[in-house]
Amino acid sequence: MGGGTSLWASPEWKKDPKSIYNGRLAYLATTIAFAGCAYGFDQGNIGGVLTLPTFKHAFGLDKLSQDAADERSGNIAALMAAGGSAGALLSAPCADFLGRKYSMMIYGWIYLLGCAFQEVPNLQLFYAGRFLAGVAIGSMSAGAPQFLAENSPKAIRGSMTCLYNLMIITALSLAFWINYGVSKWKNVKVTDYTQWQLSLGIQLIPGFFMICMLWWVLETPRALIARGKREDGLKNLMRLRKLPEDHPYVQQEYMETCAQVDQEQEVAVGRNYMLVIKDIAFVPSNRRRFFLAIMLFLFHKFTGTDSLNYFAPEIFTMIGVKGGSQALLTTGVYGLVKLVTTVIYVAFIVDRVGRRLPLMIGASMQATAMLYIALYVRFANPDKGGGTEAGGIVGIVWIYIYAFGWSFGHSVACYVVAAEIFPSRIRSFCMSYCFFVNWIVDFGITKATPSMMTHLGWGTFLLYAVLTYIGVVFIFFCMPEMKGRSIESMDDLFSHSIWTMYKRAYPKEEDKVRHDVGEILSNCTVSELGEKRDGNVHVERV
Repeated sequence: MGGGTSLWASPEWKKDPKSIYNGRLAYLATTIAFAGCAYGFDQGNIGGVLTLPTFKHAFGLDKLSQDAADERSGNIAALMAAGGSAGALLSAPCADFLGRKYSMMIYGWIYLLGCAFQEVPNLQLFYAGRFLAGVAIGSMSAGAPQFLAENSPKAIRGSMTCLYNLMIITALSLAFWINYGVSKWKNVKVTDYTQWQLSLGIQLIPGFFMICMLWWVLETPRALIARGKREDGLKNLMRLRKLPEDHPYVQQEYMETCAQVDQEQEVAVGRNYMLVIKDIAFVPSNRRRFFLAIMLFLFHKFTGTDSLNYFAPEIFTMIGVKGGSQALLTTGVYGLVKLVTTVIYVAFIVDRVGRRLPLMIGASMQATAMLYIALYVRFANPDKGGGTEAGGIVGIVWIYIYAFGWSFGHSVACYVVAAEIFPSRIRSFCMSYCFFVNWIVDFGITKATPSMMTHLGWGTFLLYAVLTYIGVVFIFFCMPEMKGRSIESMDDLFSHSIWTMYKRAYPKEEDKVRHDVGEILSNCTVSELGEKRDGNVHVERV
């Protein structure tokens, strides 16, 4: 399972029943993580494909002026993010009313349709394919981390949720190398479209596997309980954990979930979106969580990662790397650095060190890398694509350091935190809106990047550096550590001011369980827990 090495790394797992780390959980994690391949292949493919002469000829980029070509390239890259914005907004009603499992199936079919359209050398149909694939990717980006977080044991919740991001980076790296491979083809006529069609067509494979595998995935127990199907939720929880109903681990997880749902229903009965909006607007702890998640996604985008992912070959060319295959080779190494670092993060860091400290260190590395690139381009004024001088080689190293910092920082933190901090009634809606912000900013940055690099040059990187440094300060004061806490215990944590989170950033043992359920557990025997659950006494006491 993806969290296998995290079981070795995380001390909390030793207290858990061994049966909860089973094949059914591994199958679920693998299936849902495949959704990350869609995002990764798209990001990694399009930047390299845009540099291929056959692609430029197919979509008229070779016949346009520089500004017109920049605009069309920006449109091609950014349409996926525009679709992602729409998809993120659709993810909440789909997840809440169709369920997590069947929503993911629908997203998968939309994604395959969008990818198929992108195989056709017609600009308008290609635009439609980019947008449709974006709708699916945006929906899955909100749905997959939520699905993984809701089903994972808390000891490995970080690493299991990060599997989505790991598959993004894996597909991104593969896409970089596929682009490099097809760029080395010899004697390719500009009218032979097989080159770019093969590069883009690879992304159909993981989408197909995900759809086929989803049939045997269990619906999320937390989602069933939140929709009033408590018996079904308990049955799925027992099947997922491979434990009997009266086992203390199942009892605690079930009771915490029910207690949170009951508390929401005490405020107002129902699950319609007017209630959800009121919960976010008028419940202070929910406002704090929503604000934190939105800010994390904004700083996630302000690091400039989308500019690098979509236009890495052009950025390497700016610091002197020769164009064509050489730029794509350098980009491929960039993808490998990201992949190796993400594997280390998922395996050894997220559930041992946590989310907070790696994020601050990683973001600082990213900001410093961007600052170096800005200063090098400004003062050394390298010849674009004319060959890499000593300062350019250092610049390449700094971009790889950027990738290193990104992979155990902003690459995963916002996804994991958003998936684990919200209560059940508002979780889908909040994640939907968070990812809408993520995708709409992605759209703006991706569309603007070609023109920014042409007209702003070094200023583009300086802007990213300053914004990322500001983000580090925000994270220090406002983001607590989530490692080891149950999802439901976040209610207690966010009863405090967001600006004082640094004072209680790291949880004590009693902070890891929801306080009211913790009191019940400390005062009851195993048999009494079963009686309380059967009689719903725990709900009254909460």
